[in-house]
Amino acid sequence: MTAAHAFEYEVPPHAGPPPEAVEAAEEGNVVYLTRHGQRVAAMGPPASLDPHDLETIGRFLESVASNPNRTQALRAWAREQLAQLAEIMEQVINEEDAQACDEALRSVRAGEPTQPWSAVKQELGL
Repeated sequence: MTAAHAFEYEVPPHAGPPPEAVEAAEEGNVVYLTRHGQRVAAMGPPASLDPHDLETIGRFLESVASNPNRTQALRAWAREQLAQLAEIMEQVINEEDAQACDEALRSVRAGEPTQPWSAVKQELGL
């Protein structure tokens, strides 16, 4: 690994990310995993990933986990990654909710107009 590629890690076939890559991601960095010099995956802190990208990753992992042409070890690894991905997606959603709540509180504290609860319920069909 060179300084120019400080957060790129070469991953051999049928292997998971090296511990150094996971540690770099835990430290808040976006990490790229490569095979034969080509980027094949990215990982990073939940706040750095787009939920749409996470859904795409999930679909890929589901296809690997259910593909009978993949090794049993690789399918098991994909299932483990799916479980971790579910936790990450929940963290992303929780972070987005917290940010929306913070923005709403700032708006109220700044004296911006609000909607009556009855209007909100009607809009939501409650």
